[in-house]
Amino acid sequence: MEIAEIFDRMPFGDLLGIDVREIGDGSAVGELELSVEHSSTPETLVTHGGVTYALADTVGGAAVISASGTVAPTIDMRIDYLSPATGGVLRAEAEVVRNGSDVAAVEVEITDEDGAAIATAHGTYKSGGVGDGSAWLGEESIE
Repeated sequence: MEIAEIFDRMPFGDLLGIDVREIGDGSAVGELELSVEHSSTPETLVTHGGVTYALADTVGGAAVISASGTVAPTIDMRIDYLSPATGGVLRAEAEVVRNGSDVAAVEVEITDEDGAAIATAHGTYKSGGVGDGSAWLGEESIE
């Protein structure tokens, strides 16, 4: 299975609408078109922080998988919210800054469609020693 297929088959990513567009050489880019379902307020569209976090985590993981060649569960992620996202498309760009034998570190920038900074995130992911990854690759059914 190719890396892109893993993210095309991710139920949670599909639920939110995360689209991982580019993956390779320790980097990844993903987008999410915002809708009222992503809002944390009933009157206006102000994106819930969990949506922004999920985009950062997913795209960060894609970057690590492209560098390590194996599944990469999240160990920890820290996110700084810089500005509210109020509509349009969120874009996340992730870059692996260290790919060790057991742990990888990633930096993620999240912007709106005008390029305004929405959040920055710093994540660590398990980059090795996770077995064959069958649970992530669909060899074990969740149904």
